[in-house]
Amino acid sequence: MESLLKIFTDSYLFCAVFGGTLFILMSIMSFIGFGHDADCDCDVHDGGIGEVSVLSIKGLIAFVTFYGLGGLCFKNIGWGGWFLALLSGIIMMFVTAGIFALVVKLQHSGNISPESLVGCPGSVYLSLPGEGKTGGQVTVTLPGSTRTVKAVSDEPLATGTPVEIGEYLGSGLYRVSKRV
Repeated sequence: MESLLKIFTDSYLFCAVFGGTLFILMSIMSFIGFGHDADCDCDVHDGGIGEVSVLSIKGLIAFVTFYGLGGLCFKNIGWGGWFLALLSGIIMMFVTAGIFALVVKLQHSGNISPESLVGCPGSVYLSLPGEGKTGGQVTVTLPGSTRTVKAVSDEPLATGTPVEIGEYLGSGLYRVSKRV
C-alpha cells in the first residue's frame, strides 16, 4: 500500500504542471477565438450542469490540475492527502462546468421577434404625424426591458400618449393606436 501511495505522491507535481500548462494554453486559445469544447461520449445521465457537461475537456483538465495542486498541498497527510487531492479535482470539475454553464447562459440571444411586440403597451417617444405617415417612434414596454421602434398611426399622437402596438408592417415599422 505504501508503494501505491508513493506513486500517487510522485504524480502530483506532474499533474499540476501538465494540467496547468493545458489550462493556460486553452485559456489563451479561448481569448483569441480558438476555444472549443468537446464532451466525452459516455452514457452518463444527469452528469451536466445546464447545457454543459462535467466530463468536458475543460472539466477534465481542471480535475487533473487541481488534483495535482491539492496533492502537493496535502501530500504529507498520507491517504487523507490523496483523498483531499481527489476531492479538490472533483470539486473543480463541477465548478468549471458551472462557470461554463453561466457563460453559455450569457450567450443566449436577447432578440425579440418583431411580431411578438403586437399587443404590447407603450408610449409615444417622438410624436406621430397621423394619416399613416412615418417619422414617429414609440417606446414599447416588455417584461424586463423596453424597446423603441418606428411607428405610424391613423391619428396624430403627441409625445407621452399611451399606445398599444396593433400591427407589424415590416421593416421595423409598427401601426399603433391610442390606448383608452
